[in-house]
Amino acid sequence: MKQATDKKAMLTDVEPKPRATIVWGTALVLVALPFVISVPLSTEILIWTIFGLGFNLLLGYTGVLSFGHAAYFGLGAYSAGLAIKYWQVDILTGIAVGVVASMLLACFIGALAIRRRGVYFAMISLAFGQMLYFTALSPLKEITRGEDGLTHIMATVNLFSVSLDKPKHLYYFVLAITVVMLYLTWRILQSPFGKMLQAFRENEERAKACGYNTTLVKFFSLVLSGLYGGLAGALNTLYLGYVPLTSLFWLTSGTIVMMTVLGGRGTFLGPLVGVAVFLFLQNTISLFTPRWELFVGAIFVVIILIFPGGIMGTLREKYLSRKMVKLQNKAADFQ
Repeated sequence: MKQATDKKAMLTDVEPKPRATIVWGTALVLVALPFVISVPLSTEILIWTIFGLGFNLLLGYTGVLSFGHAAYFGLGAYSAGLAIKYWQVDILTGIAVGVVASMLLACFIGALAIRRRGVYFAMISLAFGQMLYFTALSPLKEITRGEDGLTHIMATVNLFSVSLDKPKHLYYFVLAITVVMLYLTWRILQSPFGKMLQAFRENEERAKACGYNTTLVKFFSLVLSGLYGGLAGALNTLYLGYVPLTSLFWLTSGTIVMMTVLGGRGTFLGPLVGVAVFLFLQNTISLFTPRWELFVGAIFVVIILIFPGGIMGTLREKYLSRKMVKLQNKAADFQ
């Protein structure tokens, strides 16, 4: 009986989640995004946002760090591209192939390494990512085209007689998927499983003591994260029209870590904000200098110094602290 009470306490003793209105409000903002910045940049932001949402579930809400998330992104991209190019499947089937392939990889890695903690799991995930990178580079060069990447995937892109070759049509197709994934993420965080993720992040030992199978929690979180990564990779193939080898490189993993930390890990809109800021800075500064990484890195350091919890994380902390002060003042006035 006491164990059941402790379980209930753990599921309620976590931070409240945002209301569904934040999903629809964000969707309205994203509808207008192509009218503010370029359509290609807007599409890229949405694709990386999906990738970031999945990575944030693993790092921000479960507290598990992965340095090899490019494996899911790249495998999803290559699987979708190969299915479309060689099997001549339609766009939706190609995307589904990419998602399933990445989820299977996440199941495999999870079964082997999910019991490892901290930096050990991070390094194992990095090793798997690099193994896939070098496999695509050399042993499977005849299929993946090695350094050149997988090219000539499709001549035209049509979905229900709508041409996705037009940038805006593609953007709103990706937007529809992004909104679905935002809503799915919100539903996950609202569910007992989402609260259990946070309970695990805050105190794994306490979660174990309350009877939760923490290994399964980490495993399902990793598989969900792989789903998001594979979907983002498949959409990136659709967006670029080819699959670059760098999709599997460790720098892709490092980029999504930076984006998530920049926006605020463990916050609902943190990945979107981090991705938008990072890609906007990259695209703007690269117009003026090929050494854009130097300037983006310096700006990243400044932002982290100003927002130590990430942009959305710091703003949330300030909002909650002000709310707490107001409540304390009201309580003092009442007394």
